[in-house]
Amino acid sequence: MAITHEQLSLALDDDPITISRFERSVSLPSLLTIQRLCEIFGASFCQFFAESAEPQTANGESAALQAMLDTLSGEEREFAVDTLKRFCRLQSRQQRQ
Repeated sequence: MAITHEQLSLALDDDPITISRFERSVSLPSLLTIQRLCEIFGASFCQFFAESAEPQTANGESAALQAMLDTLSGEEREFAVDTLKRFCRLQSRQQRQ
C-alpha cells in the first residue's frame, strides 16, 4: 500500500513532519499511534513489529507460489509441496559437498 506522508498524517490526524520523523527514527510513535497505524494498514501489532528476513522479491515470489498452489487440488498441492521440499533438501546436500 503506497501512501504519502500527507495522506498518512491526515489519517492519523497528525503533522506530515511528524510522520517524516517517525520514518527517519528521529522520534518514536506512541502506542496509540502504532495502534492507529495497524488499523490503517490492516496489520496486527505482531506484524507491525515483525522483522522480515526475506527481501521484497522473495515476498513477491512467495505470493506467486501461493497463488499457484491455490489453484491445485489437495492431492496436487501435497505433491507439489513434497517435490519442492525434496528439491530443497537435494540443493542443501549439494551445497555442503
